[in-house]
Amino acid sequence: MKANINGMSIAYDDVGTGPAVVLIHGFPFDRRMWQPQVADLVDAGYRIILPDLRGFGESQIPESAWSLATLATDVVELLNYLGIGRAAFCGASMGGSVLFHLLDRYPTRVAGACFVSSRSRGDDMIEKVKRSELIDRLSAGHREEVNDTLCAQLLSGEAISRCPDLARTLRGWVGEVDQHSLIWGLQAMRDRKDFTPRIREFFQPALAVSGGADRIVSPEHGRYLALALPLGVGYELPETGHMVNLEQTENFNHCLIEFLVGVRHRRYKKISLQKVA
Repeated sequence: MKANINGMSIAYDDVGTGPAVVLIHGFPFDRRMWQPQVADLVDAGYRIILPDLRGFGESQIPESAWSLATLATDVVELLNYLGIGRAAFCGASMGGSVLFHLLDRYPTRVAGACFVSSRSRGDDMIEKVKRSELIDRLSAGHREEVNDTLCAQLLSGEAISRCPDLARTLRGWVGEVDQHSLIWGLQAMRDRKDFTPRIREFFQPALAVSGGADRIVSPEHGRYLALALPLGVGYELPETGHMVNLEQTENFNHCLIEFLVGVRHRRYKKISLQKVA
């Protein structure tokens, strides 16, 4: 399905019935990254909204750069289009950064917030330089080299050897992304807002799920979110890389559904960190 949102054609899926849950994909992927979650969430009694953020998947490629705040506005306008007032949100990596903007600008629309492989702080100087270098390499025509860099640390070493098909699938998805979207995504993350000073102002129920072997977003960030968010709960999956929901689908789905049930029935618990075997 597609909708005209803020002047852009935004592709999305809308499946199931019940309280709305919006799954926001990470960079540089699209809504396909959530495929292993959809059936379990629908069976658990939820309406699942899966947008392709502008420039990714089947959504329209814009003519100019965008910010993470723009993506958050797109998501809210999609909810308006669908007649959904309030929803729980789950954002992975860049999607988690979009979720912080939703908490900041549209707090009444957020019933609960799940951060997957995410962090609250912005890029430090070294990280900014690395992203700028990737942008320069793309502009110079070195797309395959950049693809290699983006894919190199997505999965844990164990997952690469155990699930070679998953590694090939991720590489294929990265290769499909328009070059402008890659550049603008790198720019948006490089220039992202640091929400750490405001983290204790977000009183919605929150879940942070991290991979213990994540080489892109250290699990320390997930531990911090679980500790600092007033209603934060943290789960860490050992020996798991950045793509937590794909590497440990069963465990991830269990953590997410347990959280959503708590949000639905207003049963919140504060767990700074719990490791999932």
